[in-house]
Amino acid sequence: MKIRTRRWILAALAVVGIVGTVVATSTAARAAGNTEELREIEKRAKTIETYLQDAPAIGARTAGLEYWRELGSRNGIAKRWINDAEKVCASEPQELPEELYKEYYRNGNRTHYQDAYHRVVRRAEALTMAEAFEGKGRFVEQLNKELLNICEIKSWVYPAHDDKAQVYDGKRMISDLGSTTEAAKLALAINLFEEKLDPAVVARVKEEIERRVLQPYEIAVKEDTKLLWWVRTVNNWNAVCHAGTVVAALNIVESKERRAFFLAAADYFSEKYFMQGFTDDGYCSEGMGYWNYGFGFYLYLVAAAREATGNKLDLFRFEKISAIIDYAPNQLLAADSYAVFADCSMTARPDAITVAYASRLAKKGYSEYEEQALGKNYGCADLQETGTIGLDKEILFGETSGSGEKFVAPMRSLFDDAGVAVLRPGAAIKKPSFVMALKGGHNGELHNHNDVGSYTLALAPPSDKRAEMKFVSRDPGGEVYTARTFSSRRYEGQLLNSFGHPVPRIAGTLQTTGSSCAGKRIDAEYTDAVDRLKYDVTTAYKDAKELKSATREFRYERPRDDFAGRVAITDDIRFNEGKTGAIETALITFYKDVKIDASEPESIRVDLDGATATITARDANGASLKLIAETAIVGENDESARSKPTRVALRVDGDVNAGIITTVFDAK
Repeated sequence: MKIRTRRWILAALAVVGIVGTVVATSTAARAAGNTEELREIEKRAKTIETYLQDAPAIGARTAGLEYWRELGSRNGIAKRWINDAEKVCASEPQELPEELYKEYYRNGNRTHYQDAYHRVVRRAEALTMAEAFEGKGRFVEQLNKELLNICEIKSWVYPAHDDKAQVYDGKRMISDLGSTTEAAKLALAINLFEEKLDPAVVARVKEEIERRVLQPYEIAVKEDTKLLWWVRTVNNWNAVCHAGTVVAALNIVESKERRAFFLAAADYFSEKYFMQGFTDDGYCSEGMGYWNYGFGFYLYLVAAAREATGNKLDLFRFEKISAIIDYAPNQLLAADSYAVFADCSMTARPDAITVAYASRLAKKGYSEYEEQALGKNYGCADLQETGTIGLDKEILFGETSGSGEKFVAPMRSLFDDAGVAVLRPGAAIKKPSFVMALKGGHNGELHNHNDVGSYTLALAPPSDKRAEMKFVSRDPGGEVYTARTFSSRRYEGQLLNSFGHPVPRIAGTLQTTGSSCAGKRIDAEYTDAVDRLKYDVTTAYKDAKELKSATREFRYERPRDDFAGRVAITDDIRFNEGKTGAIETALITFYKDVKIDASEPESIRVDLDGATATITARDANGASLKLIAETAIVGENDESARSKPTRVALRVDGDVNAGIITTVFDAK
C-alpha cells in the first residue's frame, strides 16, 4: 500500500531546536511568564469560548462516521487503508529498543529511530483510518493493542530534540514535532471510537496526551515561557506543534473554557510569531519543502479552528496570508521544476493539497491545484489531515475559486524583501530556453545556508513539449540531517557553507554567517527584453580582511522566438589600496560530463548540460587576466551530503588588487 508520506518525511527532516527545561510550577517560573500576552490570550479565549460546543460533540466526531465512510469510498481510498490495516492485524505491536533511541547520542544519526518510530505509530493510524472508512468493528481489538503500545513508548519526542535523553529517562517533559503530531492522531482515534474501544485504553491515551503534550503547553504559556521554545518561534515548529496540540485538545478536552484557551493561544502565537517567519511579500526562507510542511500544518490548525468554532475563528485574517499562498506557485521555474534554496530537496514542489485548500479558502484562483487535490480527488493522506482539512466540507467540496485555467507564471516573480527573483521567458518559446532563480538575502535566514548571491540556471524545454529540465548551474539543496547539522559545526558541511554554492571565494575565504552578512540590491532594471539585478555582497565576506567591495550582477537576456536567451553573471571584487588577494567564481553542477577548455586562459569555456559557460576576467583598467580552472566534488567524503555536485572553480592566476570575473551562459 502506498499512502502519501510527505508529512512523515518532512517531520524526519525538521530543524532541531533548543529544548526547554524541566516542567515545573515554581515561583521563579511564574514570574518569568509574560503577563501582558497572557492577558491578551485570556481575552481572546473568552470570545472563542462562546463559539464552542459542549462535549462530547467535539472534534472528529462532529462530521459523523457516515461522512468518513463517504470520504473513503472515493478513488479506492478505503481499500488502500483497509489492506494496510489487515497487514497490521497479522502481526503484534512492535517495540522500539532503547539502544535505537540512544543511537543519536552515540553517532548523531537521527533517521534510524525516527523511521522505526513512524512505522510503529503508523500502525494505529492505519487501523483508525480503516475502521473509520469500513465501520464493521473488526479493527478495534488490534487498535486497542496498538494504542497501548504507543502509550508505553518512553518518549514521543524525537531523540534529536531530547537533550541528553532526559524525556526518555523520565527526568523532564517537553513536546516537539513528533509528540504533538502523534498526540493529534491519538486524540482523533479515541474521539472517533470512544464507545468501541476499551475504556481503560481510552483513559490511558488521554492521560498520556495530557502528560506529554497538553499540560507542558499550558505551563509554557501561563507560567514558564522558557519551557517550550517553539511556542514563540517564527519557524515551522510553531505551526506544526500548535496544530498537533490544538487538534489533540479539541478532540479530548471536555471543558469549553480549556479548549478555548488552546485555540486562543495558538491564534495569538500564530499572529505574533509564525507570521513573522515570512517576509511581507510572502517569501519563505526555509525553502519550498518547509513551506509545504510548516504552512501545510498551519492549514490543519486553520481547518480545526473553523470546525470547532463554526467558522467564527478566522486564522486566515492575517495580512500576510495572501502573499504566503502566492509564494509556492511563483517559485515555478518551468516544467514542474521549482526554485530551491536553503535546506530543501532539489525536487521540492508545492504540495497540491496545501495550495488547493489555501487557494479555495482565500479565493486565490489556483484552480488547477483545487481540481487536482479537492473534491472528488481528495486523497485522505493521513489521519491528522483527514481529521482537519478533510472535515471542512464547505471548502473541500465547494466551488473552485478560479477560472479553471492552468496557472501561468509571469515573466518575473520578485520577492524584494528577501532579495529573491525568479526570471522566465514570459511567452511560449519554440526551443529550450533559459530560466533562472537568484537571491541576495542574508546568512542568518531560517534553515540558513551561506549562499548570498546563489542562483539556479536551467534550460527549460519548449513550452509545447514535455521534457526534462537541463540544470546548468544550481543551488544544491540541503544535506541529510545529523547531529552536526544543527550545531556549532553546521557550516562544516560543504552543502551548507558557500563552497557548495555557485558564489565567489575571496582571498581564500568562504562567506561568513549571520544576518549582517547580506546581499543588498543596489541596482535593478526590468524590461521585456532584459532583467538586470546588482547586489553588494561585501558584508558576506567578513573574513576577507582587506576586502574593499564585492558586487555581483545578474543580467538575464530574455528568450524570444528561436533565441534561447543569454545569462551573464559579473563579480566585481576589489581590495583596499595597496592590498591584493585571490579571487574566484564557481559553477555548481550535477552534470556528469563536464568538459573544460582552458587552452586560452583569458577565456575558459565550460561545457555543461545543454549550455556553455564562457568565463573571462579583467582588472580595473580593463586588461585581461589569466584564469585557472579547477574541479572538486562537494561533500566528497561527507556522508551527510546525499547529493555530491561538481564545483568548477575559475580562479584568477595570482593575487590582484581588483578583478572582474564575468561568466556568460549560452545554449549549445
